[in-house]
Amino acid sequence: MKAASHQLILRTANGNRSAVPAALLFLPLTVLSVLLFVLWSGSWSGSGNALMASPHERAPETASRFWALAPDTTEAVPADTLPAPPVPALPDTLLPAESTDGRPDSVISPDFGDPFSPAESPAPQAAGAGQNGGLTDAISFTARDSLIIRLDGQRMAELFGNARVSHPAGQLSAGAITLDLENNLAIAEARRLPIDTTDTSALFRRWITRQGPFAAPVDTLSIPTLTREGDEITSRRIMFNFVTEQGKFDVARVGIDQGTLTGTAVKAPTPHVVFIEDAIFSSCDLDHPHYYIRARRMKMVDEEEVFFVGAQLYLLDIPYPVIFPFGYLPSRLQQRRSGLLEPSLVLQDQSTRGLGIENVGWFQYFNDYLTGSIRTNVYTSGTFFADGTANYALRGSYSGSVRLGYSRERGLESTDPDFSRTINRRLEINHQQTINPFANLSANINLRTADYFRRNSYDISERAETSTSSRASFNFRHPEGLYTFGVSMQQSQNFATNQVQFQGPNANYSFRRFNPFERRRSGGDQRWYDTLSLSYGGQFSSRFNFTPLRDGQGEPISDINWFEALFSPSKFREATGEIGHVRYGLTQRAELTSQLTTSEFLNVTARGRLNEFWYPDTVRKTFNPETNQVEDRIEQGFAAARTFNTSLSFNTAIFGISEARIGSFERFRHTMRPSVTFTYQPDFSSDFWGYFREVETDTLGNTRRYSIFERGVLGGPGAGEQRAISFSLANVLETKQVRRDSLGERSERNLRLVDNLNASLSYNFAAEQFRLSELNLTFSSNILQNIRINAGASFNFYAQDSLGIAINEYIWENSGRVARLTRYNINASTTVSGGGGARGGPSIRPGPMYYPRFYDAFDQTMFRGIDPGFNQEPVPDFRVPWSASLRFTYSWRFVNFNNQVRSAVLNADNIMIQLTDGWRIRTSLGYDFIQRDLTPSRFGVDRNLHCWSMSFEWNPFGDFKFFLFSLRVNDSQMRSLFQALPGFDRLERRNSPIGRR
Repeated sequence: MKAASHQLILRTANGNRSAVPAALLFLPLTVLSVLLFVLWSGSWSGSGNALMASPHERAPETASRFWALAPDTTEAVPADTLPAPPVPALPDTLLPAESTDGRPDSVISPDFGDPFSPAESPAPQAAGAGQNGGLTDAISFTARDSLIIRLDGQRMAELFGNARVSHPAGQLSAGAITLDLENNLAIAEARRLPIDTTDTSALFRRWITRQGPFAAPVDTLSIPTLTREGDEITSRRIMFNFVTEQGKFDVARVGIDQGTLTGTAVKAPTPHVVFIEDAIFSSCDLDHPHYYIRARRMKMVDEEEVFFVGAQLYLLDIPYPVIFPFGYLPSRLQQRRSGLLEPSLVLQDQSTRGLGIENVGWFQYFNDYLTGSIRTNVYTSGTFFADGTANYALRGSYSGSVRLGYSRERGLESTDPDFSRTINRRLEINHQQTINPFANLSANINLRTADYFRRNSYDISERAETSTSSRASFNFRHPEGLYTFGVSMQQSQNFATNQVQFQGPNANYSFRRFNPFERRRSGGDQRWYDTLSLSYGGQFSSRFNFTPLRDGQGEPISDINWFEALFSPSKFREATGEIGHVRYGLTQRAELTSQLTTSEFLNVTARGRLNEFWYPDTVRKTFNPETNQVEDRIEQGFAAARTFNTSLSFNTAIFGISEARIGSFERFRHTMRPSVTFTYQPDFSSDFWGYFREVETDTLGNTRRYSIFERGVLGGPGAGEQRAISFSLANVLETKQVRRDSLGERSERNLRLVDNLNASLSYNFAAEQFRLSELNLTFSSNILQNIRINAGASFNFYAQDSLGIAINEYIWENSGRVARLTRYNINASTTVSGGGGARGGPSIRPGPMYYPRFYDAFDQTMFRGIDPGFNQEPVPDFRVPWSASLRFTYSWRFVNFNNQVRSAVLNADNIMIQLTDGWRIRTSLGYDFIQRDLTPSRFGVDRNLHCWSMSFEWNPFGDFKFFLFSLRVNDSQMRSLFQALPGFDRLERRNSPIGRR
């Protein structure tokens, strides 16, 4: 509303705004109001004054006092002191009565219609640019029931029925709103309802807000809500100034990130600061919360910080017997800040640690890209543990972490017979970096001592680890794909044998395959050399193997570790007894391929491969008659070896289609892909090539041939000529499943019965013995719904001697068998679930009606009478959602008649049973049928208590038996507070080989 121009801004039917002189609008409104008043006063005696009153009784201001933290900022704005400009006389624009042609009056309609109709009229707007702090932005307001504007003296507007007032300073919605356009105020108050003494939650809310348990409740549909910058404040009564953006609230609720704040009186001097008197904070979203903090006064700043004075914790309405004089609650927990970690007091169940304090440390927030933490455990026995972590990340570029761990363990007394001192260390580095779209760097370094996890971890998988591995790599790909290049390093360690293998730096490169004789123009017959293609690549590798010597008890004879031996060849020889140290070499490979025929029936491909090996040294062997052993000697000097082989392969595809129908399966297609390959490779162990030597093995003059490149990290030339033919056959079986619904609609689905059934076999014509290889079979299928089956087997065609060792005789020569089984395995896995119904799983389907064999439809004596109470009581839903992952593995391998290795294990992982909405059972089970023993298993029970959660976990098997019980608040902020209070820090119990609370 502009005080200077006396114009009212209205929104037309097409959404445009128009400025109408106030005199033109006030005159017809005044005439019509008087006319209606006279007509209605004759029918409704004494109701004239009530017509213009609000349907909701306006109660006086009830919040009579606010504490002095902030002054009252809702004083009325001084009235406009400027004289109003003269209003120009305008001609009457209303049509005469005789020109209306019987049309209804457009100002007042005799039929108001349904006041609660969903359709809303266009929202009028009031705007002003008054002086002395007047409105400078437009106010828009809507109401579904009625709108009353008073212009006699004070400019007031009253909105009823889903009223809403919008302004850039905020949006106010309520059942009824009063606008004081003179003072720029919006006032909204909830409507009162009759008292319901049976609603205990409502009585509680009125009690905690000090309204009195039997104060008249309010209509929840008319409760005012103020929204500013996405934040909502709900209150019983709101008074808000759109110019100063200040407000008063009576019995208000403010929503924050981690809960709600409720108070009897609230002031908002600025959009970022809120003062609350007699405040209640809780992260429980119930109207009657399970727990809350009640404070005499609270102050909230930017919804990030909550300060309180005179606070007390209530649990199930029971006050905690400690009053906090002042305090601070960070409500926005996703904003990380530096601070102390939460320590805990523990008592170990072993005599090696004693009483201690765990998780004593500090979290440091440097910036959005770097954070770090360090935590320590200290025990009375002198045992000490420290763990430091640094995390860094830059979006779109790199991310990673560095972790260092150290533990020193001691017994309680140095005079103890079992006293020992053990030191364990750990280094873990993870790094992922995208340098550009064609280059990336990754690293995963895990270095630790053997007992680190066993002494310091609660995780079963970590405690069961007997080895560790690390890897770092860099890869680059040419933008046009011309070549690729990569560098990597690897390290692996076996704690059971203390064997360590370190590889690196390794480098590999390859160039894109190209066709040197490719035609520039298409057309004409294709020649064999048109498909000739060439590929080239290479690899450089270095390797360090550390296998320490052991005594008769299996213990290493030296205290030298692999890291010391890596940088000292003398220590390496002392610890391992080997003469070599770090080995490295380079290999190059080139392949020439040509597609000789490309007909639709047969493909013929010829290949030629060339390999070259470069090494800095070779091996020489000599026989020592004094020790009767063959000794190795390293011959320094560059050496190269070259090998080659050729192959010719034939492959095709054969399709077989059957129109047979079995049940719902119609038509079957069998696809066979046979392949035959001829391979030739000369015998590189002959003297012609110079890659092999002879050495005596005993005093009798027996000799054997060896390769001088047998220590090569990338291999070397092989012994024996190859003139082999290889056969392979791949099979796929498919079908079409056809189903019809009750209406006869046909639905089809293609289904693979056999995904893969492969067989492979080879025969080497140049071999002196065992020319025929084993027959290898592999099978995979998903024919059973949700069950994946994989199987494999190997068959040998040679007979055995009395010890079970294969001899160079075919088995069918002395028996009726064609082959003997040497190995097979089967693996089946599935994920099952059910029991849902309303909770999401499959429901029980009714089966067909069952009738006795000699059923007589006219003889009803076999049936009982109708129960009059049948179906009168609701049937409870006993369906329970559950899910599980099952995996069964069985393997068998023949070594000899006295040694046959078998394994049969059934694992049931991630078993979950949702008994009710609040109770859940979870477990992981495993059983070894060969050992007849349970594998490490876990059992757990979870209980959802709305804003609380209770869990119990138990592992009764294996070497790591423990149980863990915890009862905690779901909100992490409140949980930290509870754990810091005496009496609430014992809501978690643990029993393990390491410690308990």
